[in-house]
Amino acid sequence: MGKKSGRSRKRLEEKCQINEFPLPIFLLKFRGDVAAKWVESVYSCTIPEDWDGEWHDSSDTTLDITFTRSSSYVVGWGLTVYSSTITSWTCVDEDQSNNLLLFKSNQTVDVFGAPHDTYRCMKWEKLTDYSYSYLIYANIESNAQEKRVLVLSNNTVADTSSGCSSSNGIPSAIETVVLVKKGYIANASQNCPTLLLGSFNYTFNDGSTTYCNGTSVWDVCSDRTRMVVNYTLCSETQFYSNGGVAYCAYSTSVGSTYYVTVVNADSTVDFSYSFRFTCYAVRSFGGLVFASDNKGVCLPNQDPQTKSATGTGTLTFSAYSTTVETSGDSIGVIVGSVTGVVLLVAAAEGAGILIYKKYQRI
Repeated sequence: MGKKSGRSRKRLEEKCQINEFPLPIFLLKFRGDVAAKWVESVYSCTIPEDWDGEWHDSSDTTLDITFTRSSSYVVGWGLTVYSSTITSWTCVDEDQSNNLLLFKSNQTVDVFGAPHDTYRCMKWEKLTDYSYSYLIYANIESNAQEKRVLVLSNNTVADTSSGCSSSNGIPSAIETVVLVKKGYIANASQNCPTLLLGSFNYTFNDGSTTYCNGTSVWDVCSDRTRMVVNYTLCSETQFYSNGGVAYCAYSTSVGSTYYVTVVNADSTVDFSYSFRFTCYAVRSFGGLVFASDNKGVCLPNQDPQTKSATGTGTLTFSAYSTTVETSGDSIGVIVGSVTGVVLLVAAAEGAGILIYKKYQRI
């Protein structure tokens, strides 16, 4: 009886050994294929075709960024999260119907010893053939240099549904980021807001001292898309430009305040003393125009009459010549606030004298 039982046990073990080998391999392969297809469906993103290459990005004040469309890879948007440094990203998901792109950091973040991933969700819009704007859908992260990012444990997989959810945080239009194709700054320009159209005398205050009082010219008159500052009259640098020329690339208004992103037209910037983007908060009051600047993007609480912590100061503009826009897309007429009136009066007087003399002769 015992002998038979031993033989049965041996046959059973052999049977189990024979069946044991293929079953786990089959299951492993099946599970691997399913997992791969699931991951592939989540990590599916194609960067817009014309994004390939180098761009100026107003959210990055340290360098230009580079998109590589073939690998959905981005170099730039440098960031320190907790104590970890992020230098590049990969687009992992998209929602084409809502213009959403979700980027995941290529560097893992250490959060108190636990590995985490950082996500950046962009909702983008096309401005021109050479420029785009976007908002970052996330809360402001105090441990990420006060930037809008989503930090998740690295065993959590995010897609646009979770990574771009409004519950993560929605920025205001004030925080709009601008992308401009490198080498095409002038081509990406748009009209500056009406309250900045004209030629102005201006004063500049850096928080302690006022400069350029009475001896300055800020011109947005001959070209409604371009700002030109005369450094011969006042040498204080504006919009971080050595050449004194910048182009309006984007503007929006919230209440009575306009937020204007301008692009420094210098051929190169060093990202130490000169930068590519400045955002102005602008408001008109009592016949004057007030503005504060900020390096890169505008701040949510930026006020036209208060110096920003990351700006250079405040400006007060007094127009001596304004641009009056006519109907359609025709170029505005430049009307001198004093000279124009004098000329009209002189013309009217001249006509009156001629008529008077004519009737005298009759």
